[in-house]
Amino acid sequence: MTINLFFKAFPAVALLSASAMVAQNFQKMPITSGFTADVIANGVGSSSVSTTTDVDGVSFAFVARDFKLTSTSTALTYGIPADGIINSVVASTPGLSYQLGDLSANNSLKLNATGDSGTLVFTTPMAAFKLYMLSTSGSGTSAVSATVTFTDNSTQTFSNISLSDWYGGSNYAIQGIGRINRGNDVLEPNSTNPRLYQTVLNIDAANQAKPIQSVTISKTSGSGIPNIFAFSADAYTDCIAPTTEAATGVTANTAQISWTVPASNQTTSYDIYYSPNSAVPASNVNPNHSNVVGTSYALSNLSPSTTYYYWVRANCSTATSKSAWSLAKSFTTQCGAIVPSYTNNFASFPGLCWANNLTGGDPGTGPTGTGTSYWGSRSFLNTSANGPSASMNLYSSDRTGWLKTVTFNLSAGGYKVKFNYGVTTYSGTGSSGMDSDDVVHFMISNDGGTTWTILQTWDTNNAPSNTSNPYTFDLANYIGANTVFAFYGSTGSLDEDLDYNFYVDDFTVENTQLSTSEVNKPAKKAVVHPNPFKDILYISDTRDIKSVAVTDTAGRVVKTVEGSVNELDLSRLNSGLYFVTLYFKDGSHSTVKTIKK
Repeated sequence: MTINLFFKAFPAVALLSASAMVAQNFQKMPITSGFTADVIANGVGSSSVSTTTDVDGVSFAFVARDFKLTSTSTALTYGIPADGIINSVVASTPGLSYQLGDLSANNSLKLNATGDSGTLVFTTPMAAFKLYMLSTSGSGTSAVSATVTFTDNSTQTFSNISLSDWYGGSNYAIQGIGRINRGNDVLEPNSTNPRLYQTVLNIDAANQAKPIQSVTISKTSGSGIPNIFAFSADAYTDCIAPTTEAATGVTANTAQISWTVPASNQTTSYDIYYSPNSAVPASNVNPNHSNVVGTSYALSNLSPSTTYYYWVRANCSTATSKSAWSLAKSFTTQCGAIVPSYTNNFASFPGLCWANNLTGGDPGTGPTGTGTSYWGSRSFLNTSANGPSASMNLYSSDRTGWLKTVTFNLSAGGYKVKFNYGVTTYSGTGSSGMDSDDVVHFMISNDGGTTWTILQTWDTNNAPSNTSNPYTFDLANYIGANTVFAFYGSTGSLDEDLDYNFYVDDFTVENTQLSTSEVNKPAKKAVVHPNPFKDILYISDTRDIKSVAVTDTAGRVVKTVEGSVNELDLSRLNSGLYFVTLYFKDGSHSTVKTIKK
């Protein structure tokens, strides 16, 4: 009978372990005692003062980013993060991080000789499916054993754990942290070395519900010197995370997501989190939708042409209460009409939902083919300092290319379109005319591209100069909700001698010029700080703000906030350039460039 019960229980245990691998619940495990050496130079002053020994048994220690030999020394651009948090770059454990010991105290369990051992005691015992060890081996490879002790004093031992030399090994959690010679304070920066490595210890199913109290590490072989720095856990839970399915029914503004859970889960409801940012949500993040019943949900009010990542978490009636977030799935909403303001600086060519592979036809027929991209990316006016632009090389004969924009919703009225343009010789910056039957049209369509109206023509009679020429057109008579623009270039049927480029840059659709009375008013300006910023961006004056929008360089809205707000939490955005637009109660708006570090 006991045997039968065991085999009945085994599939549930196996299911629990297998499901835990689907979505990890990573938790740092701070260490309260057991470190034997300070091998990380930090703060201001000689490395021999801020460390007690080296990593490699010779003379080299690690260096933290806040290390300065003197208060006037140049700040380091490499090293151990000053807060001691190591975010692992191992692809199989996205979101895993470690907390090092105090950088100004002992922060390594250093094992010099075979047979040396030490015990690292955790501040808060934690049950785990897996333990992840952060370590390295100085001056050669080495091997250690690890004995995990649980709070009930039972143990599990892992033997022959191989530790790579701190230079050049694989499965590293962090690389390129540099080092310093404790004897002469000479720094050795390096973009790939030294390295700290990640080792996984799989906890037996019978032990997974037991809190881990400590780990004893012993050096068993090798010429290298083991240094153990930190542990983290894939925390045990009796509430298994869902498995997300691919989204269906994706439109410009909606998507249907669904998920599955093991039958053993005692699930009461689910939480949903989605974002244009791929960063794994923290356990305490506020879900977009809470206490959802059922295993599917229709997301709405999404931005067009935007990639969203989504996670689902189970709420259970068991002791753990909440599962970890599922592994991420993603979808990209379809192209949809954009309500200006909008700018394409062609940093990413041709731009999200633009088309440059349309060929043939004329303004009366529209494009008749696809495949060849006569419009491409080139430095504006052939000068690299100008940055990228859209460009068509006009030479030879019978070359017809279209560059078509994203769709705009101009139904609110009061917009204008503007851009910069110019012409240069093919390989230089000199001026050039246009052949007798060459033509470039700028066109508009109010029906999504079925019929076209020419707004401007350039030909041999008015060939542009080789300087930046501004173009502006008032769209007062164009208020369609399905409006697109296009640049049409044709070399005609004659094969003449000229070989030149036509350029377009900074294509913008925005509100028209304010009335005379409004012009006389002081213009409201977006004032934000700090810039660059790390996570939080502050707005200086919020009295007249109606809403705030943050867009990336591709024109995608990555965050919107309605109402007056004095700070923006942009911690989930990737590093890079963003545009923050403040919309004021009087209908005006102001945009400022910001950089996230």
